[in-house]
Amino acid sequence: MIDPTLEDNPATKLNQCVENVYQIYEETAQDKLTQIIFCDLGVPSGSSPKTTANEEKSAADMDSLEEACDFCVYDDIRNKLIEKGVQPDEIAYIHSAKTEKDKEELFSKVRSGEVRVLLGSTSKMGTGVNVQQKLIAVHDLDIPWRPADMEQRRGRLVRQGNENKHVHQYRYVTKGTFDAYSYQLLESKQNFISQIMTSDTMSRSAEDVDQQALNYSEIKALCIGDERLKQRADMENEVSNMRIQKREHDSRIYDMQDLVAAYPQSKSDLEHTMESLKIDKEHVRSLPIDAKTNRPAFAITIAGTMYTDRKDAADALRNAVFSMVKERDTPTEIGEFMGFPLSVTIKDFGNFGIQENGSVAAISASLSGAAKYTCDFVDSYDTNLRRLESSVAKIDQRIQHTENELNSLEIDFSNAQKILSEPFELLSKDGRTLGEMETALKELTAELAASAAQAKKEAPDKPKTCYFERARMRKAAISAKQEQSSEPKQKKKEQNLD
Repeated sequence: MIDPTLEDNPATKLNQCVENVYQIYEETAQDKLTQIIFCDLGVPSGSSPKTTANEEKSAADMDSLEEACDFCVYDDIRNKLIEKGVQPDEIAYIHSAKTEKDKEELFSKVRSGEVRVLLGSTSKMGTGVNVQQKLIAVHDLDIPWRPADMEQRRGRLVRQGNENKHVHQYRYVTKGTFDAYSYQLLESKQNFISQIMTSDTMSRSAEDVDQQALNYSEIKALCIGDERLKQRADMENEVSNMRIQKREHDSRIYDMQDLVAAYPQSKSDLEHTMESLKIDKEHVRSLPIDAKTNRPAFAITIAGTMYTDRKDAADALRNAVFSMVKERDTPTEIGEFMGFPLSVTIKDFGNFGIQENGSVAAISASLSGAAKYTCDFVDSYDTNLRRLESSVAKIDQRIQHTENELNSLEIDFSNAQKILSEPFELLSKDGRTLGEMETALKELTAELAASAAQAKKEAPDKPKTCYFERARMRKAAISAKQEQSSEPKQKKKEQNLD
């Protein structure tokens, strides 16, 4: 791609891809199974539809990382496949489909097996491309910039509607090239994405917790070619996972210790609440019963006057609350309800209650027996009376709820004691502890650093080559030609001066 005039090397991943594609093509000829080749570099030149100033680019065009150059990867693959015996009309480029109608016709040919090899880029052949029916293999010639792009490529193959039970995904890498750096970028991005998208740990730092990130890490090590790097990547992943497990265990132990420490006070508080509720329940049972409702007879005392009529009681309650307009956040006892002292609190300006200078005050009321029963008031005092009755009527529910809390507390306390008494064993796959694994990783890292330093020291001096900078190289070549062409003129000028 840097210099198209260089000789073709049969060991490149491009040629290896051609070999694999043709082999699968031959083996699946009877069923007319299909294949996709992804490549964002070396795309057909001028294949993208041109847009005018008034036309908007599609999302795929704006998101595209395609790059065309003097050497077209697509044409090279196509020509080599045709030389091997693949029919020209069985190979297609996604770039040849300029319109949505053209794309649908092309996809239909792929689904039927009429087109058996489809070449395209991530942006043009990602979402919305449903050609999976006969798809048997996907070939990734280059590495995109985002993990999501890799998933989009894989999603063309591993998809509902594929008739093949087993499929193949090829990812081609070249040892000692930029491929290693590309996979390192994917690995780093996937780590952060996984940390956010999963809830396996409460850690605030990114860790290698995702299996997809491990795959990228392994491929990166494979690209570099030193098996010790793969070993180090595996050890880093295992140490990271062991650290996460230890943090989760330590966090759980702290929670259990807090629960055990708080158990005596929590149990005492719940038992006291239970006793208070039972006392109040007996008080309610002792009240006179209304023969019509078979419930405690309605009676409320406000400012020393007892009311049994609900309408009169509502008016008296409203007047008592209005008289407290200047008292804020202070519980004020105004009487009794069903034998319980009744207090009212004007809390703050809220949604319901007293109109004062255009504002509305929020009001709450409480009945104080052995336990306390609270409810919020609204602007209807008939409703407020019913709310007071309801708070007393729910004593049985509160007793049941408190009993359930006591039972849950006992179960949690028993489980916490069990967890605290159990030993925690954390071993690696080969039976080493976290400390031993961290020591081994540190030693291997130091060994690799020493090897790298020694290799750099022994390496012969050679001029640096700037890869992937065609424009810079061409500019240098043009400058050299200009200097050569100006030399005769300079000599002639010097002779004239002599």
